[in-house]
Amino acid sequence: MPRRPARSHLLGLIAAAVIPVWLFAAYLLGQYALHDRSRFEQDALQTARQVSLVVEGEIANLQTILDGLSKSAALANGDLAGFRGEALRVVQGTDRIIVLRDLGRNQLLNTEIGYGAKLPLVEPMSARDREKLKASGIFVSNVFAGKDPQDYRISVAIRVPVLTGEDLLLSISVPTARIRDVMMPAVPEGWTVGIGDRDGTYVARSKSHEEMTGKPGLPEYLEKIVGRSGSFTSRNFEGTTLLAGYYRSSYSDWFYTANVPLSVVQAPLWRSLAAICGIGLLALLVSMALGYVVGKRFTVATAELAARAEALGHGRTVEPLSTSVAEFAAVAQALVDAERAIAERRYELETVLETVPAAVWFTYDPKALQVIRNRFAAELMGLPTDGRKSFGAPDLVINTVAVKDGHTVSREDRPLSRAMRGELTDNEEFAYILPSGIERFLLSSARPIRDPGGSIIGAVQISLDITDRKRGEEHRKLLANELNHRVKNTLAVVQSIASQTIRNATSLPEAGRTLSSRLVSLAKAHNLLTQKNWSGADLNDLITASINPHARMERFQISGEKVWLPPNVALSLALAIHELTTNAIKYGALSNAKGSVSISWKLASQKRHRRLELDWREKNGPTVGPVERKGFGTQLLERVFASDSAGRIVLTFEKSGLVCNFQVNLSGSNEAQVPKAFSS
Repeated sequence: MPRRPARSHLLGLIAAAVIPVWLFAAYLLGQYALHDRSRFEQDALQTARQVSLVVEGEIANLQTILDGLSKSAALANGDLAGFRGEALRVVQGTDRIIVLRDLGRNQLLNTEIGYGAKLPLVEPMSARDREKLKASGIFVSNVFAGKDPQDYRISVAIRVPVLTGEDLLLSISVPTARIRDVMMPAVPEGWTVGIGDRDGTYVARSKSHEEMTGKPGLPEYLEKIVGRSGSFTSRNFEGTTLLAGYYRSSYSDWFYTANVPLSVVQAPLWRSLAAICGIGLLALLVSMALGYVVGKRFTVATAELAARAEALGHGRTVEPLSTSVAEFAAVAQALVDAERAIAERRYELETVLETVPAAVWFTYDPKALQVIRNRFAAELMGLPTDGRKSFGAPDLVINTVAVKDGHTVSREDRPLSRAMRGELTDNEEFAYILPSGIERFLLSSARPIRDPGGSIIGAVQISLDITDRKRGEEHRKLLANELNHRVKNTLAVVQSIASQTIRNATSLPEAGRTLSSRLVSLAKAHNLLTQKNWSGADLNDLITASINPHARMERFQISGEKVWLPPNVALSLALAIHELTTNAIKYGALSNAKGSVSISWKLASQKRHRRLELDWREKNGPTVGPVERKGFGTQLLERVFASDSAGRIVLTFEKSGLVCNFQVNLSGSNEAQVPKAFSS
């Protein structure tokens, strides 16, 4: 075996110690570079998706405005002038424009143009766009120029069904600058975000928006935007090479791109490489002088670095490395910084998911039985949020009953389970019955999570709680039915009053005056009931309202406890008091200057029944004689509470004046019935 000097062995030892370290450092650097590149790509994709959520939230707001306008009664009745007033109130003080048009070239209304002015023709809607509108119920336009060539706009349109003829198109447009302003809070510092329409024309851009909006993108850039999302490198208009992440929305069919200069992505790699090379050369020279001691230190430091790299790979905390070798210290610090960056990114994601006002579920379980849920999802399912496991720890799903379109949906057919099979779910409504019995209505969307190779590794579901909206819709239907019923009853009352007034009147003028007076009394009672949402009326208020239009209150002594009358009893009693008052003015105590009327009442209870006893007593009026002919007023008084179930009324014609005694049953009164006095 040939022998060599110790220097050669030392150099060999140095080479044996340094070269593996260099190779190992290069490997770590390469892994770090790949990870950093992947991180930038993920950041680009995440930024593009976040911007799409923000922008399409604004588009959804515009759709909500259109949905509200499409239900306008003026529009349903063909009252374009009235509908235009409603549309102007919606866009007042904004740069929005609302247009109502047919699917051809004709505009019917344009809030930017005065009512009655001739409206210019517009481009007819293409067959492809009609199909998209028919399929999704909403159409988001490409960029188009407004009146001012520099005023580029986009519009959101919905179909408005028409009972006769072809459906109409209701749209609202906003300047593209509005889209730019909406997305800016979601744009990270140092990034450039662009939004393009279906034809590749710029809708908005976070930088140089005014120069780029309405202009087509670079062909070499656009041809790389394929599929739903991804990333690529390309040059921009200034010739700078960019790393771009994109996302194409299925809602608007626009694409969103987030771009960062490739030099920014590669800068850490080149800096680390330069640092390692310089420090490595210095370490080699020092190692040649220090020999075995330096080599031993390298060996120890290398083992420490390996341990920290392993900790980083397993998600454990990476501790700083104390070493006199600058190269290893730099690599160790890079590992520490990488571990902190990963922790910060995870914390940011957790913060976003815990803050966003929507329920979010993740699963990596093929059967979707183990889920990771955010705070809103836990609250929605009735789970406690204090002391819960930290975000990222899976829990078992809640055993709920899901219903869609009146049919129970098995767990395998719910959005999260279907997403694990690769299916996409968009805005599907489900009713969930929790174990506590509470019912929740959710609007859910779900997507599979794929690895870079395209294999499904998990799924995510986002749901909005629309319980209040659904219950509000049911409440509005109930109110409409109730209003319809009350109108029918009121018309029946008015018809009966008019018929019997005319039948009992001696002349047409007398019939007109009497009918008008009775309808005013009925209207007063309606006003009282309307103020209380038709829950009933106070007896004292009802008597005052019935008397006040016809006589001075000083002529009346009114006394009695507080009594709340059901709606049907209130209407009948109001008309009865009105008839007694007008009779007293014509023939009774109020026909002279001395007469007065005493009204008193009390409540009497018998077991579960409540009965009102009310006395009307006239004094100091003309002498009262027997009544030979019964007019409608007398008939009404005798019939208003004629049945045993309603009560009874007794008229006594004493010499001192008329005495009328009411006994009215208040238990079991039904406000939806026509008052008894008008049933024939």
